[in-house]
Amino acid sequence: MDAQKPTRVKRTRNPDSKRAAIYDAAVRLFTEQGYENVSIAKIAKDAGIAVGTVYRFHDTKLTLLRAMLEGVEDAFVTRMATDWACEGTYAERIERICHGIFEVAEDNLPLLKLLNMTTDVVFADGSLPGDRIQNQIRIMYTDAVNAGASHQGDADMMAAIAHGMVEGAIVRWMRLGAPKDIDAASQLTLVFKDGFMTSEASQLS
Repeated sequence: MDAQKPTRVKRTRNPDSKRAAIYDAAVRLFTEQGYENVSIAKIAKDAGIAVGTVYRFHDTKLTLLRAMLEGVEDAFVTRMATDWACEGTYAERIERICHGIFEVAEDNLPLLKLLNMTTDVVFADGSLPGDRIQNQIRIMYTDAVNAGASHQGDADMMAAIAHGMVEGAIVRWMRLGAPKDIDAASQLTLVFKDGFMTSEASQLS
């Protein structure tokens, strides 16, 4: 009787690890060579996977870029919502959020540099980079106004102003070399407390 041949086990990479490899390669190549100069084939080669695998996740280079930018926005929105929902006064929440913003920024620094270089992306639903972050700011601002912890104003305008301040602070932080300290977060906290919050914000929770 012939010896039974051992069954060959087919090894496959986890889809999440493939997606991460694609994102890492795309960020690296986009930032080094420019978005227009990078092809899906280049990304696949750098990621060490087949071109067809990239296309299984993203049918065009634009959908890949959109997914990457949406991912970093989701990280900011999730962290902001989580910090805002924690117990504490409204002033303490603002401080947590400002520090959390820079922690997320540090974790996603290559993607943020790419976002800073890419200003003409429109997402599939017609929204622009930053729209979801502004919406989260609008939610928090409205909550603070209703509680008497923030000055009254037009929610859309206040959200746009606050988002611009956050974006400007992060861009400056990146240009200074993204130092691993709390200075930028502390300064942003002071700006928000002075410009948006009422004196009661330190007592209201």
